[in-house]
Amino acid sequence: MMAEPLVSVILIGYNDAARIVRALDSLRNQSLRSIEIIVVDDASTDATSEIVAAAAHSDPRIRLITREENSGGCSAPRNDGMRVARAPWVMFCDSDDEYERHACANLLTAAQDWDADVVCGLAVRHDVRKGIDKPWRPELHRRDRVVESFGAEPDLLYDTISVNKIYRRSMLMENRIEFPEGLLFEDQVFTLQCYLAARRIGIVQASVYIWNVDRAAEELSITQGRMQRRNVLDRIEINKRMDRVLAESSDELKLAKAVKFLRHEGYLYLWAIAENPNPDDAREAAAVLRAYVETVDPRAFDSIRPVLRVAMFGLLTNDLDLLRRAMRWERWASVVDTQISHIDGRDMWLRPDDRSVLGRSADYWLDVSHLHLMDMPFSTRRYFHEVTHLSVVRSRVNVEVRTTDYAEDLDDVTAAHLVWADRSGAVIASLPLARQSLDSQSRIVWRGAGQPTVHIDRPLMKPDKGTVGVRLARGTRVNTTAVRAVDVAVKRIFVPLPQIAFADRPSGAMFGTGERASLTWRPGGLSRGPAAWGRRIGHAARRRVPTRSSAQSGRVRDALLPGVFDLPTARPIVAYLPAASAAGVRRYWPLDLTTWDQQMADACYLLACGDIAESIPTRLGGSIRDARDEQLGRVLDRAEIVVTDDPALVATVGQTLVFRPDEGAGRYLLPALPTGYPIIESTDDLMLEVRSMLEGARMGGTS
Repeated sequence: MMAEPLVSVILIGYNDAARIVRALDSLRNQSLRSIEIIVVDDASTDATSEIVAAAAHSDPRIRLITREENSGGCSAPRNDGMRVARAPWVMFCDSDDEYERHACANLLTAAQDWDADVVCGLAVRHDVRKGIDKPWRPELHRRDRVVESFGAEPDLLYDTISVNKIYRRSMLMENRIEFPEGLLFEDQVFTLQCYLAARRIGIVQASVYIWNVDRAAEELSITQGRMQRRNVLDRIEINKRMDRVLAESSDELKLAKAVKFLRHEGYLYLWAIAENPNPDDAREAAAVLRAYVETVDPRAFDSIRPVLRVAMFGLLTNDLDLLRRAMRWERWASVVDTQISHIDGRDMWLRPDDRSVLGRSADYWLDVSHLHLMDMPFSTRRYFHEVTHLSVVRSRVNVEVRTTDYAEDLDDVTAAHLVWADRSGAVIASLPLARQSLDSQSRIVWRGAGQPTVHIDRPLMKPDKGTVGVRLARGTRVNTTAVRAVDVAVKRIFVPLPQIAFADRPSGAMFGTGERASLTWRPGGLSRGPAAWGRRIGHAARRRVPTRSSAQSGRVRDALLPGVFDLPTARPIVAYLPAASAAGVRRYWPLDLTTWDQQMADACYLLACGDIAESIPTRLGGSIRDARDEQLGRVLDRAEIVVTDDPALVATVGQTLVFRPDEGAGRYLLPALPTGYPIIESTDDLMLEVRSMLEGARMGGTS
């Protein structure tokens, strides 16, 4: 007879025969062998039960429970598993996900060493189509630690998934904690109850759960389909239940939960409403969300991003156009689709009116001064360009683009182009745009017609795919912002580029749409036949003998490339240059860029550099510039303070701060630092030190 297990792992699934084998194998191969695997089949009609039964025949640790009727969610199967669990510790897994090999061992060891009732590990979201991993709430897992109560770590509200944790089963039984049945998003109530009941809560850096996400799948999972009415209703009901669970808790915890709702759930559903193509569905979802948001503690709105607060104002006043324009900033890389009004020293998303919501005037809701939108340099401004017409006849492109001139400063634009840029930002082709007039919404109308000018003399290749943008020039300064295709069908429109139509190579660019409604392009078409071969020979000859036309093409190309930094001198500039690891490019920013932007935007600009694979967050307020493609010397020349952990830069480039968070074993993959320099290990401490240095420099300049 098998000895009593240490951990009961509850694996649930429904009609998932194609993936449950992978999940089951990840549990059977755990380095901790003393586990029982309780598989609850939620009345599958495929071969799920047969697959599990076959595995149980060869592994006595597997127990199969088959429900007679499908529950329609995750709660009932998990509750069934908890009722039959024998081990003192419980964990959960979904059939389309996996455990990291040492997940059970790492969580159990931490729970026993710390005498904790709940221990949270890191979950990693794996995009199955793109093969990209992204940690879920990595800021919570910077270091191993144990907290004595939920109130000591309220940010755990942002990690309420149940599958990346281990739970003491006696705590669950004594407090009668189960998943709420019949509702989606069941994890949030369950995990919140566990946090409140736990005597101690452990947090570990180790990744324990691989959360497989397929956003491009034809049938989105029940938690990803935010357009569904049930989705909205269940999310609101779950939050009402969380409010009841927190009724006897501290004021700080209740306020923290309200802020989390606005930042997370509120944000998700505002965007779902904004992008819903059905006006009736959008209004219905808005009414449901509005009814709950009206009950939220008004203080919580002080702690959300300025433009998210604008979108909330649009929701609360039933102004869905205002909501939609604000959410474009939130979702589309901070593009500004409105007129910014400067009133009494403050920047307003719109000119305020006499509307008042939750006891606060429109001035409060529409104030976006923190973003410094009017102070942003021309090159870093994010204009909203929308393509309203696009057609191609032979090799002639006809296009109309409308631009929101949010600062009303585009009258002196000297040149405008539609540009095809590759992923590195190099311009492949361009088409001049002529300014026409203003439309009914006071947006600038640009039109272009003709054959694009090509700026390369080689065939197109697969890596050349990229985005289409509008490039505006004001004297020597330029601004390039992506074009959005909101209501115009652009997919499969093909633009021939005969100048580079080499034989047996792509002969032009095919339009498409990317994330955030951006207009994209990729190589398309093939040139064949004698004419294509003749062009190929001619191109080869021109490469050997430079001509006036090629020199002219080079000048056009240079004019379209990005210009130098044009950050204003009103605020100091800090350069951030983290060192690469021994394994090459680092995957994530060690510095919490979002927190930095929220607290340091008024104090300085940050040039983010170094070998980092992760993108800059899209919802920043303009104080952080991605300078990874800039020359190091130029970055250092502009910086007044350099933040780095690169030994080659420490104490060699003027004022230097050494910043290296405690990354556990990962630290040993980084180059050793010279001795004698204090190491800053948290974003908060770094911000304090930078403010101190900037204040010292200011006082020194004053004296």
